[in-house]
Amino acid sequence: MFMPDNTVFYIDDVVIPHSWYTVEDFNSKLYLSIFVSANGRDQHIIELSKQLYNGSTLAAEIASKITAIGYTPTVIYNASKQTISVSLDFFDFEFLTDDELRLVTWTGISYDKNNLQSANGLIKNTENTSTIHNTENPFVSFIDLQPIRNIYIKSPNLGNSNTLGSRGECDIIKKVPVTADFNQMIFDNSLITNDFLDCSRLTLRTLEFRLTDSAGNDIPFHGSYCSFSIIFDKMNRNT
Repeated sequence: MFMPDNTVFYIDDVVIPHSWYTVEDFNSKLYLSIFVSANGRDQHIIELSKQLYNGSTLAAEIASKITAIGYTPTVIYNASKQTISVSLDFFDFEFLTDDELRLVTWTGISYDKNNLQSANGLIKNTENTSTIHNTENPFVSFIDLQPIRNIYIKSPNLGNSNTLGSRGECDIIKKVPVTADFNQMIFDNSLITNDFLDCSRLTLRTLEFRLTDSAGNDIPFHGSYCSFSIIFDKMNRNT
């Protein structure tokens, strides 16, 4: 199909299942560095189980995983502040940030610096200025249990460099806010008359689509299905 001049399209009638967990493959790892001597560190990748969490169950999971590598943690969930605090008996420690992980010398199990699968988006140090923590200065983190806030529908065929994403993408054709809880449906319709993209002079044979989060990770649907409509229209530039 050849799209003549002044042809535009809308993405409408979007239906997407909220089917992803709090922790998925793309955000399952915490990088823990423990100071075992003046110049030595014991470094571990803490891999969280992929499932739904609330504050209490996330605190219990972190405690369980640290205990499994041979240390004695104290992990406390504060429901009124929505924070988790972590301390280790007898040792100083730190959770490495994404920026540090791309630069630091790491002595533990190797990891892909271009695909950290970091869970740092779930827990963030917000109350302590130092990155070194212990029983007197615990790691205190605000927790964010919503890893995906917007879904981006992308198409390399329809995307005509008319949009620019946070990572420089030019193939985004629709942003869908996540407005439903887990196991519910997200609905989105075109309510604004100028919510269209130009597709003039394109020749379309096969259309490809990806649904991703803001970091470019594919949305994990776990066997569920999504749907949307594409409406093509001819604009009258004289009105």
